[in-house]
Amino acid sequence: RRVASELSVELPPPREYAVGNVFLDQGEEGTKEGKRIFEQVMASIPGLKLLCWRRVPVDSECLGKTAKDHEPTIEQVFIAAEGQLKDIKRFEAALFVLRKRAANLAAQQPGLPFYVCSLSPRVLNYKGMLTCPGLVRYFLDLQEDDFESHVALVHSRFSTNTFPAWRRAHPFRHICHNGEINTLKGNVNFARAREGLMSSELLGAELEQCFPLMEMDQTDSGIFDNFLEVLAISGRTLPEAVAMMMPPAWENSDQMDAKIRDYYKFQAALLEPWDGPALVCFTDGDGVGASLDRNGLRPCRYYVTNQKRIIISSECGVLKLPVESIVEKGRLSPGKMLWADFAKGTVSKDAELKHAFASPNPWGDWMKSESISMKTLLESKKVEPPTIPENLRAPLLRGFGYTQESLELLLMPMGKDGEEALGSMGNDTPLACLSEQNRPVFDFFYQLFAQVTNPPIDPIREAVVMSLGCWVGPETNILANPSPAHCQRLWLDHPCLLPVEMAALSLTQELKGWELRTVDATFPMSEGAAGLERHLTRVASEAVWAAKNGYQIIVLSDRSTSEDQVPLPSLLCSGAVHQALVKQKLRTKVALIMESGEPYEVAHHALL
Repeated sequence: RRVASELSVELPPPREYAVGNVFLDQGEEGTKEGKRIFEQVMASIPGLKLLCWRRVPVDSECLGKTAKDHEPTIEQVFIAAEGQLKDIKRFEAALFVLRKRAANLAAQQPGLPFYVCSLSPRVLNYKGMLTCPGLVRYFLDLQEDDFESHVALVHSRFSTNTFPAWRRAHPFRHICHNGEINTLKGNVNFARAREGLMSSELLGAELEQCFPLMEMDQTDSGIFDNFLEVLAISGRTLPEAVAMMMPPAWENSDQMDAKIRDYYKFQAALLEPWDGPALVCFTDGDGVGASLDRNGLRPCRYYVTNQKRIIISSECGVLKLPVESIVEKGRLSPGKMLWADFAKGTVSKDAELKHAFASPNPWGDWMKSESISMKTLLESKKVEPPTIPENLRAPLLRGFGYTQESLELLLMPMGKDGEEALGSMGNDTPLACLSEQNRPVFDFFYQLFAQVTNPPIDPIREAVVMSLGCWVGPETNILANPSPAHCQRLWLDHPCLLPVEMAALSLTQELKGWELRTVDATFPMSEGAAGLERHLTRVASEAVWAAKNGYQIIVLSDRSTSEDQVPLPSLLCSGAVHQALVKQKLRTKVALIMESGEPYEVAHHALL
């Protein structure tokens, strides 16, 4: 308020104005263009009034060479709410639309730096390519005696997986994050696919102008924050949105309350986990919290003091405190969360929070009446899977690329002992891309992240935090209030189906009224290599047509493989169809099943 008065601006009451820090171009012309784009979009949104711009005072002498070379101009914008936007939820929704539309418009001008660190009536974000001591030295605002805040999120880390940049510094608009999101590509694909079903009462028709919701030049943490704010702005509380994205290990836990387990199974029908080692601290300005991933692979310790302060960090001793001032201390366990509410002056622990999330609706009853499982299908009617004549088995093995080594070293031990064969470390075969031999498409793919000597997952001792269960089938609008329609899906205990389970999928028509479409994933051998690309396009086009015409299950099948019909590589085929459906925003309308004789290794199934 003091700064605004110095600029001859009278601010409305709290929560009726917003302040945002914006990274703009170093040059004066680029700065003017960024502000012009921002003001142009704001003028098109009724109820938003520009009060003023302010150049954020900084001390650039404390910057390192790289940080200084890329230092943006930082402008602070003040915006007032008018009319209906004096309701804070509508105000925040309008600010979200403003920020997204302005960023999308600025992105159409290549080379124009534009990034809104925060734009909110509750949170103000000061960040950059700075060391912790350098933060206060650089931003002169933080040195003012009358600069006060309920909360401070600070995270300093070296950028290990992305190139450092001012916009990629922590914290983001809601979170700071220690860890990695290892499922990022899949999460982003499904987030993009869900845009086709998204609608929001608060955001209205302007939601479509905010697409894409993910900022793809951000880090995994920044993209996590992008999707989190979409969930939060749709009406969920911030802690519940974090719990949806980072669920605990709920499926095999014998200590979890049944209602909470039902809650998490229901939420799994809406959203897959954003999984990986993660300690996420988060705030919306009215409270602050922290959550740990289901494996607990990042430490989180906290102190509560007699002055009603809560200090959360990944290490002890970050701040020096008199021992007598500490009234409580502890650490978060795997999958646990805590939340400090500033208005109530309380700290809520995991059990209290999760009980509050699970209480409003009869999640278990909804799933019993609306969802379906493979067990239900198999018990409803006996089905006979198709069989393969014995004289065709050897030719088909050759046709699908099985080798003598794969049969003797991989498949025979599994058939004999019921467990995967073990071998010594090291592989001296050439990379598939350099090999002179024909190699299956699977061999061209390797683990993208953490190329280190990670210990293998132990599915016996780590069973409590592992699950292969998944929902498949058509989804509904993730931003809508939870309803029975959200769980009208098929639950599979594991994604690899036996022949009898494949045959049972046809029963979904009788039990749920679902339509199943089988697409032939083979092509005539006479067409040669040119036929591969042509028929990949055909299969993708047929799948898109089926999704648009009301089919709920699409099966890509190479069962018609013969002397004259060659199977399309299953990974190439399923990937092409998946991406075609994502591009058309149809992926979440269907269950995509690959029926193939090609995959036989664990890695093959994991890739699919």
